[in-house]
Amino acid sequence: MGRMTEGSALDNGGPSITARRVAAYRLGFTRVPAPYGDAAADEALAADVAEGQEPGAGRMREYLEARTRFFDRLVVGAIDRGVRQVVIGAAGYDGRALRYAKPGVRWFEVDHPATQRDKRERLERLGRGVGQIQFVEADFTSDPIAERLTAAGLDPKKPSLFLLEGIAVYLELAVLERVLREFRQVARAGSRLAISVSVSSAQTEARARFEAAVARLGEPARSTLGAAEATELLARTGWHVMASDESDDPDAVARRDRLRSSGLLTARAGPTANAAPTTRPPRRPQQVEHPSGPLSVSALLSQTLVAFTIELDNEAEHRLPHRTTNHGAQGDGAWLTSLAMFENCLRFVTDQPITVRELETRARTGTNLDGMRRWGHITIDGTSKKIYKTRPGPGGVLRATARGLRARQAWLPLPGLIEQRWQERYGAELIGPLRHRLEAIAAQLDPGLPDTLPILDPALFSRGPDPALPPRPEPQDVTALPLSALLSRVLLAFALEYEAESELSLAVGANLLRVLRTDGTRLRDLPPLTGISKEAVAWAMGVLLRAGQAAEEPDPAASRGKVARLTAQGLRAQRLHLDFLGTVEDRWRERFGRDTIGALRESLEALALGADGQPPPLFQALQPYPDNWRAALPLPRTLPYYPMVLHRGGYPDGS
Repeated sequence: MGRMTEGSALDNGGPSITARRVAAYRLGFTRVPAPYGDAAADEALAADVAEGQEPGAGRMREYLEARTRFFDRLVVGAIDRGVRQVVIGAAGYDGRALRYAKPGVRWFEVDHPATQRDKRERLERLGRGVGQIQFVEADFTSDPIAERLTAAGLDPKKPSLFLLEGIAVYLELAVLERVLREFRQVARAGSRLAISVSVSSAQTEARARFEAAVARLGEPARSTLGAAEATELLARTGWHVMASDESDDPDAVARRDRLRSSGLLTARAGPTANAAPTTRPPRRPQQVEHPSGPLSVSALLSQTLVAFTIELDNEAEHRLPHRTTNHGAQGDGAWLTSLAMFENCLRFVTDQPITVRELETRARTGTNLDGMRRWGHITIDGTSKKIYKTRPGPGGVLRATARGLRARQAWLPLPGLIEQRWQERYGAELIGPLRHRLEAIAAQLDPGLPDTLPILDPALFSRGPDPALPPRPEPQDVTALPLSALLSRVLLAFALEYEAESELSLAVGANLLRVLRTDGTRLRDLPPLTGISKEAVAWAMGVLLRAGQAAEEPDPAASRGKVARLTAQGLRAQRLHLDFLGTVEDRWRERFGRDTIGALRESLEALALGADGQPPPLFQALQPYPDNWRAALPLPRTLPYYPMVLHRGGYPDGS
């Protein structure tokens, strides 16, 4: 891709047709005033660029006027708040560094060198000084933008304002994501970004006319985003859209909703990934249960996913106002849930209506709709009250509540943030190859798999994709998935293959059946031995009791309590469980390649196995914040050998 001015640039380095037309339009706009700067210099540059262009009327003019006012207002507001660094991505012939010049404010214009050369020549010819502007040459597709900004003098420790006006539509989504990540690298937490995106909700006929017109000019539109998709893209890259519920003023809410529907978004740089998860010395488990032999691939995947999920859950709890059943409340928030409930519900439910069927099509799995309603995250058919005796039908209409929107906004960036933290903690040389190996397998799996483990069914079997669901609305690039989604897809595929031949689910076999013995184990010892909660143990034990594979008896060594033991049938089931694990893993070696599965196992073992009696490296991810509910509990002795995602909040250990 060439220079980054609005629209594709011309070979001679001059302004594109689009840039000239925008300049012509702006000459007729009333701009946001400021008691500083040189408005005449901006207008002189615009007139020089727009020579020969006659601005039209209609919706394009209305949109450009609203967009110009939106960015003007943010620039003036930031400068008036004391921000002294403004970065303009794909600056082109933008003249705000002239119009709003103020002593002490530094401007960094990032663009292709040919465009910058032409702009500087015009300003020199017009006799306009540019001492306050640092021109930063960069190709958005490949150059180290963050590095070049700091080399030009940008101080990442100071607040900045970042602008991306009129360029996103001309960038491939992967390039746009790259630019946002580069900006975030040099943005102090709390810095703001303003961006205009081409929204896919725009009227189809008008959009088609626009796309055809710019294509004829050699400036094809390359990306469109729904407002929710834009919010998710920003969140993945560390930018949190400033939600409409930040103010209860109806006029302010309506104005932000209008801007949002036009693709004009303001975002705030979130906390960096290396923020310390706790201010206390790291806790150590009282006694780590080290495996007696090699762990299965499914167990390695499970423990890695559980550790990632717990760290992510702890981070969400730390940031969110929330309520819990047994551990009090922090602020006026919804009831706390785990990652699964975000991925199977809140990721897709916004303040705009979505049907139950649409949610399941996008999430690829079901959720606990009545729970999410009861816990304060969503409304069903316009109310937070219970109006269905059973599950609402596929046409039921869902919306996020204000509390749900706050929770969603907090959750959106966390998978990317925790993955970045893992890169820093465990090293890119470990997490990077792990990602690549998971991607190689995920790319060959059913593309309809969900990005989270589904809620287990009553017999604790995993639920595969509903064959009645239509295909995903758009094919997914697995390289864009967060680590949690890659782990979930690969693990779920393994579980479904195992369970296609087993009478017991992998959740029951890997967790409870694995540890039971014919001579009995005290019931109270099962949660620490398995790594799952007592509620999850009780549920799994019920499955084994009904199948005649386990029995409960009074504890012969105590006056109270019971023991659970394997029956002869249970002992056979335990052996079959181990055989099935080995069979599936052998098949995977044949299907995906011995080297691929071997390398995956090597990466996972480096995280899940401790050396010389030390806790596994994964246990570093379990350290809670002091305000987490897990801080009141001892660290587990082991992690689940298969996540127990239940309808009671989706926690991976069945809590």
